Amino acid sequence: MKKVLNTVAAGALACACLVGQAQAETLRVLTSWDQSFPTVSQVLTAFTDHLEENVEDLDMPVSGPETIPPFEQFDPVSRGLFDVLFTIGSYHYNSLGIGMALDTLKGDLDDWREAGILDYVDQEYQKRGMKLLAILVDPGGYQVVLKEPLTGDALAGRKIRGTPSYHAALNNLGASPVVLPGSEIYPALERGTVDGAAWPIIGTVAFRWYEVADYIMRPSFGQSTYLVLVNLDTWNGLDEETRQQIETAAHDFEPTASDIFRGIVDGEVETLKENGMQETELTEDQAAALQQGWFVGQMDLAATVSPDEVARLRELAEEAGLTY
Repeated sequence: MKKVLNTVAAGALACACLVGQAQAETLRVLTSWDQSFPTVSQVLTAFTDHLEENVEDLDMPVSGPETIPPFEQFDPVSRGLFDVLFTIGSYHYNSLGIGMALDTLKGDLDDWREAGILDYVDQEYQKRGMKLLAILVDPGGYQVVLKEPLTGDALAGRKIRGTPSYHAALNNLGASPVVLPGSEIYPALERGTVDGAAWPIIGTVAFRWYEVADYIMRPSFGQSTYLVLVNLDTWNGLDEETRQQIETAAHDFEPTASDIFRGIVDGEVETLKENGMQETELTEDQAAALQQGWFVGQMDLAATVSPDEVARLRELAEEAGLTY
């Protein structure tokens, strides 16, 4: 009888362990950058750690672009090959343009929530099989590095590297935009093929452009919005308590993400200056033209593929005074 009881007890313990294992949730994360990029190593890692610490039995293993290239990630995640995508809107604007349009808006996440913008963006992503879980904002945004300082006429007559999303902003300052991949910017600056380059503040140090350019234009412009998207079937398959815990933890982390980004940006700018780069300033009117051009350029580019969605986003932003 004792042997039977021991057997039953052992079986019950095994069942309890299996139940515990069944309750554990694994959300497989795909990111558009590898661990060498500070946004992944410092921001995304802190985000997944925070969720694992605050959501019971949650595990979030991360895979990078070596698995699926950055511009091809949206569709596989929306079909469930991964559960979570950490990316930026411009990497999938051919599927939905409003993600990249967020980079242009005034205000912070609280302002966007109050204006109904985040609910609307989430609604549109859900139509495409994705749930918008969080937005991690880099307030530092974008800058232009230059070989020579500004002389009062902004960028008139200068050839500045910039993808199409920068073109309206550069045109507003009189520049001639030149499209080049990131890997070709260093030799183009070195040879004088271009006079400068537009790029996010984060990343300039890694490319070592301080060796071939001496100035960083100020002020910076825009802000970078990193999206955390969850496969909608995965999200709906979680129990209500788990969804609530994840959403609460994700939103609680958003201000922390911006603080981490500020530290990264400050460190990058300090390194650039330590390596000899100096700031060169636009006038107040020129800075306003730059910011307005960035807003128009991003919005118009996003509208080429999502005209109705971008029009509604602009309407919500204008009503709340969040446009340029």
